[in-house]
Amino acid sequence: MKIKNTTYWFFIRGLMREAAHWEDFPKQFETAFPESKVVTLDLQGSGAHWNSKAPLTILEMAESVREQAQNLMVAETTKTGKTPECYVLAISLGGMVALEWLQKFPGDLKGGVFINISLSGINSFYERLKPRAWIPLVKIILTRDVVLRERKVLELTTSSFQVKDSLLKKRDEVFRKHPANRLNFLRQLIAASRFKVPKQNLKRPILLLNSAGDRLVDSSCSEKIHQKWNWELKTHPTANHDLPLDDPNWVLQQIKAWVDQIKD
Repeated sequence: MKIKNTTYWFFIRGLMREAAHWEDFPKQFETAFPESKVVTLDLQGSGAHWNSKAPLTILEMAESVREQAQNLMVAETTKTGKTPECYVLAISLGGMVALEWLQKFPGDLKGGVFINISLSGINSFYERLKPRAWIPLVKIILTRDVVLRERKVLELTTSSFQVKDSLLKKRDEVFRKHPANRLNFLRQLIAASRFKVPKQNLKRPILLLNSAGDRLVDSSCSEKIHQKWNWELKTHPTANHDLPLDDPNWVLQQIKAWVDQIKD
């Protein structure tokens, strides 16, 4: 019996976020793409790797997630006798990590989807983090109560996503299992600020998704990246920063159209 070759999608979250913060989106993705398998990868210092020290460079972060992915890719190759097709979907800081992965190891991935990404050298610091978000973000960092902090995070990064008490309770349980710390937050922030824009365009197709209603990162960031490298760009007219939570169906529609296009 012929074994069907699975397409892998590696999901990478942003600053001090982890796999659990995707909520139901990975399941929704696999329903929309039944021949695909979603694998969520946590950055060093976050999620399953909460007790490790976050690297101070995006390259080290990329090497770490690549190592996680490589184990699965080797297992799939051994099982099917074929090298699986692999893509990456990443949001915010995760997009920088995915960009570095694609740049340094172009043979690993067929392409990538970057959501609300910003890059030093293309985008100014006040575009990468809107001034109106500075005070709310500081308050979030200083808030010790996990439930209250996660409510503030979702209020800052989503618009239409429904924040339920049951969800906040689940996030409290996630934090107790993987207690993130401020030092790793700062180290990830330093790595993001030090990341240098690649000098050359990537050798793989890229889809940029951004949100016109992003209250954290200016939507012009993705527009300027699109202008520099001519990557395809789709803009949601109302959603906030956490686009996969705010409007997952729209995200899936854009990715479906893009995948059909690049495979033609």
